[in-house]
Amino acid sequence: RYILERLSEAGYLIVATPYNLSFDHLATCDAVIGKFERIAPTLARQYGAVPVVGVGHSCGALLQVLITSLFPDTPRAANALLSYNNKPIKEAVPFFDEVFAPLFTAVAAKNETYPSGTEAMALGLELARTVTDGKIPSDELLSDISKFAIPGLFSSALPESVALPTELRDTLQGLVEPTHTALKNAGVMPMLKEGVEVAEQLPLLINEVADGARDFIPQNEAVSTAARRAYRARRTLILKYENDGIDESEDIAALLRESERVMRMKRPMINFDLQLKEVKGGHATPLLAPPLDIATRAEDLLGAQTARERLLYMEADETVDALLKWLEEGRL
Repeated sequence: RYILERLSEAGYLIVATPYNLSFDHLATCDAVIGKFERIAPTLARQYGAVPVVGVGHSCGALLQVLITSLFPDTPRAANALLSYNNKPIKEAVPFFDEVFAPLFTAVAAKNETYPSGTEAMALGLELARTVTDGKIPSDELLSDISKFAIPGLFSSALPESVALPTELRDTLQGLVEPTHTALKNAGVMPMLKEGVEVAEQLPLLINEVADGARDFIPQNEAVSTAARRAYRARRTLILKYENDGIDESEDIAALLRESERVMRMKRPMINFDLQLKEVKGGHATPLLAPPLDIATRAEDLLGAQTARERLLYMEADETVDALLKWLEEGRL
């Protein structure tokens, strides 16, 4: 978020397209494109024709490569690929077949007495989302939690639904609101809410594994083939972090150089501008930086240098600087 906010502050229009993590990367690409296309006509009317630059980190970088290679109706003027990674699931997640696949299958299993573990996770996350929104759980949610918490043999003793009296709900809401407002103004609640949104991905992934998912779609070899044969963006910046043990930036750079040769066999006048740069940081550097408003407050209190060091966004600033320089060089 911090990096996108810094780019927006520099004058670039940011369209964030959130997506659910999935083993099916092609379905995820479809979802990302669909969200972007819903807003694109409005942006075109407001700003005119503007170049579209894809920016992605880790899995997001992989998705940008797939979109640029396999979805010809979604043109990209350029792509910035941060911490590109295209490892098969067994390399990305050690002991996947031996430990995680059986564990997730067991967690997602249902029986006649108890709901599945993923249903329990979903209920807990719905409750957490309600709390981060500063609301008292709805009667429907309270009913679902009570039915889950009481074993099936005793559930018949429960009422059909749980209903908080209106006066009690209003009183509780009045007690909650000041604390929620204070945490929101301090920048804590938005971060907690983002954490809940990330955690909401887990039940979906567990269910996919329980349903038989054992690798990504397409598999890593197919992704490499598509990039080599069909990648179309004329400008690409590949950012590699110096302390990133799972980075595959060198591999994608080699593939995109091959894609230029393939493209020039069809269109000899085409040239690709491909830049591979190493910056300070690790794989999680773009994720560790706090939201820009919190960083600004911290700098006011602690000073710029101290705030950057303590809140771990000094290296994210170097990423922003590299992106801005590249964008300005390409007049994008």
